[in-house]
Amino acid sequence: MEFSEHIKTANVEDVVLRRPFHPPMKGTLCVTGHHLLFSNRDGDSSRLVLLLLRNIDAIEKSVENLLGYSSLFSSTGQSQRPSGSSGTITLKCKDLCVLQLDIPGMEECLNIARSIESLSSLDSVSDMYPFFYRPLKLSLQDQWGLSSPEQDYAQMEELQDRWRLSHVNRDYSVCPSYPPAVIVPHSVDDETLVKVAKFRHGGRFPVLCYYHRKNGMVIMRSSQPLTGANRKRCREDELLLQAVIDGSGLGYIIDTRSNQQAQQARMTGGGFESKSSYSCWKRLHRQLERGKVLQESLIKLVEACGDDSHSVDRWLSKLENSKWLSHVHTALATAGLLAECVERDGHSVLVHGSEGTDTTLLVSSLAQLILDPNTRTLAGFLGLLEREWLQAGHPFQQRCAHSAYSHARLRLEAPVFVLLLDCVWQLARQFPLAMGFSEPLLLRLAMEVYASDYGTFLCNSDQERCAAGVKERTHCLFQSLLRPSERERYSNPLYEPTELAIWPSVQPQSLQLWRGLFLRWTQHAVHLEEAQLQFGQQVVGTINRDRIQVFVSTQGQQLDMLSGMRVCVPSAAALFGLLCHGCRSRPRSLPFRGFSWSPRQISRWNSQDSIDLPPAENPRILITGGLGQLGVGLAEILRKQYGTENVILSDIKKPPPEVCRSGPFVYADVLDYKNLRELVVNNRITWLVHYSALLSVVGEANVALARKINITGLHNVLDLALESCLRLFVPSTIGAFGPSSPRDPAPDLCVQRPRTIYGVSKVHGELMGEYLHHKYGLDFRCLRYPGVISANTHPGGGTTDYAVQIFHDALSTGHHECYLRADTRLPMMHVGDCHRATVEFMQAPECQLSLRTYNIDAMSFTPEEVATEIRKHLPHLKVTYNPDSVRQTIADSWPERFDDSNARRDWGWKSTYGLEELVSDMLSSIRDKRTNAGLPVS
Repeated sequence: MEFSEHIKTANVEDVVLRRPFHPPMKGTLCVTGHHLLFSNRDGDSSRLVLLLLRNIDAIEKSVENLLGYSSLFSSTGQSQRPSGSSGTITLKCKDLCVLQLDIPGMEECLNIARSIESLSSLDSVSDMYPFFYRPLKLSLQDQWGLSSPEQDYAQMEELQDRWRLSHVNRDYSVCPSYPPAVIVPHSVDDETLVKVAKFRHGGRFPVLCYYHRKNGMVIMRSSQPLTGANRKRCREDELLLQAVIDGSGLGYIIDTRSNQQAQQARMTGGGFESKSSYSCWKRLHRQLERGKVLQESLIKLVEACGDDSHSVDRWLSKLENSKWLSHVHTALATAGLLAECVERDGHSVLVHGSEGTDTTLLVSSLAQLILDPNTRTLAGFLGLLEREWLQAGHPFQQRCAHSAYSHARLRLEAPVFVLLLDCVWQLARQFPLAMGFSEPLLLRLAMEVYASDYGTFLCNSDQERCAAGVKERTHCLFQSLLRPSERERYSNPLYEPTELAIWPSVQPQSLQLWRGLFLRWTQHAVHLEEAQLQFGQQVVGTINRDRIQVFVSTQGQQLDMLSGMRVCVPSAAALFGLLCHGCRSRPRSLPFRGFSWSPRQISRWNSQDSIDLPPAENPRILITGGLGQLGVGLAEILRKQYGTENVILSDIKKPPPEVCRSGPFVYADVLDYKNLRELVVNNRITWLVHYSALLSVVGEANVALARKINITGLHNVLDLALESCLRLFVPSTIGAFGPSSPRDPAPDLCVQRPRTIYGVSKVHGELMGEYLHHKYGLDFRCLRYPGVISANTHPGGGTTDYAVQIFHDALSTGHHECYLRADTRLPMMHVGDCHRATVEFMQAPECQLSLRTYNIDAMSFTPEEVATEIRKHLPHLKVTYNPDSVRQTIADSWPERFDDSNARRDWGWKSTYGLEELVSDMLSSIRDKRTNAGLPVS
């Protein structure tokens, strides 16, 4: 075609250009087939501004007749605009820059506007500028792209026994959006793949996108299965997925739609993998918005960033209403969940949404950045984008047709790739030493994806790029970025490779607005850069301004560090608060919100959190109330797993010598928030087990004290855990139930309404913990213990303590007076099962937890039944019954049995002690203790 057909007026003199950070310039405006050129000559110097027409997102024009309007003249008598007709064109660009052109002559203004509108919206790929761009330093003979599926497969020798390279899609007939070669299980032939492709939306059958070398697990991606309303099955699809997990027993399917959306998709021919057909796969739903919702979110965000009302409240309200940071949170949280399933849980994962070309690629890419250090280098990151976005078929031309300013009706636009770049920026900000590339690279990619000199982001799939001759007739952006001159510009000089996974925090204070992108054209950005430079000078000292800039984020602010300083990189990073003491790969979670927002409905791994510890680092654990019935025993188990120095017992009482010898012990009063906070900070605590409480009978005797310890103390612990991003365990109890609760059995979720201050405080703790989890992402975990029976500690004032005292009495006097009726049935548990349940629950991956509070059960018996079992060993035992009114009333309000089916299903809980095993162990343990102490044994 002839571009001249679209150019109504080629050039205009005396045009005034207004752009951010520059004074107005008068010069000549020229329109070409692909660019606007503005030339300004000031004396002997000249300036040239070049704008790619494809970068223009919206055009706003106004014209006016200025004849007779004397008020438009300045006090000097000079006209501020030419007399006669005039016009103004406002160009809103896809890179979010806004330019203004004041053009003399109404006709010229309208012609220029029509020309820009026509040339900036050409649909033919071959008419776009990349097909005409011919830089001197690049050749069309150079390699296009960084690698191919064949090269990627050849580099992964360890997977070649179980996986093969299939060319079933060599002519793009099986899946138009896939590359010609894909990696699939070795046992699945091409004929099977063709049948599976017919069962998947758009032919996108499950293919391998990542192999985790540490444990051999993989990440697969696909589109939704076409089960439809009739629940159709495909045996070949089931066999393919079974081949993926062959030998590992279980796999996860992460569906980036809500369960409701997946159910609705069945009505239109789509669907999901049913549990009956895919019994070895566990499906997890995490809703990620896409399409129109995501595009409107970007539009609202840009509108908020351009709000010049100078009202902070108004600005923050607009920012929150855009929900952009919520999308960032959800993407990172879902990627963290995916990475956790592979790295920590040791299972392979299949990711898909509907089409499998948007949120699927977003999540799989972020998970690979978290897990794979190779993807965090400059070349590795570009290779990841090529593999997961270009070759995998993200429809760039459709999604990036318009940015945030366009007035056109929304069609298929969605800033999924921009969302990816924002998430990567969040990762780089939290882990400034872990990324081999810098923020300027992300900004460059955010610009290039909408308007580029290169052909990399043209078209919607590899097939379309081949058909249009993109690889033969355009230059590759990624190859250009890896040239030595460009590599130096986009590399991170602070980069220190690490083999560890990087686990991002998605707490509200950890996610911040990407100001480098969304506020880059505001006056605020200029002032911020000046302030940062001054701050950098004060901290670093003399700075060489002629050298390279390195951007290091600290509490959401960018600090300009230039390469003239003599400070070692880790020391500088630690100085600026970037890293936690002793760990270079983990960011400190700071209670700083910067350009923050109300953290409504924000949690960590999408309301199912994962502790942000590298797998190689053991947790640091503080146990409050450690000298009670459970603390010492739990500490012993945890110290065996995580090391003696990593588990700290605390209490307000003086510990016995053997406790002091067993490991660290500190004084801690849960009512003293400052003291607790110092302990957490100074000891780098990451897990907190809160055992401090007054039990049922003691609490009823002193309600005021119970209220302080059980509720005020709990609030201190909750606040501290939220502030310091701790994994918090708070036990609940049988006492959390009341007379109106179901008694046989009591489920996890039911009416509770306890009648004791102890029970009320426990229900309060359950609800507060769940509330803070769902609202702010607190990693809160709670187990409802039945009566716990232990030989290591004496009864502490609980209603179920008769079940401990009876063993001591049986071996000392042979007589026990029970304060409950003989037929009072209550759920009970051996302390060994109690400790094991606590540890297993604390270690359980977030993806397995459907609740924050679970019942756990082992056995249920009456005083008469336990006495009968003891008499099998000690026939002389005599038991009398003298019910205590307070304790009997409490016991009568409690359940007889617990329903712990959710705990058994979700995280595999199973007790090991029954009544017979419990009695044998208790008698043996107490007998040994009495013998060793020189006490008589009955």
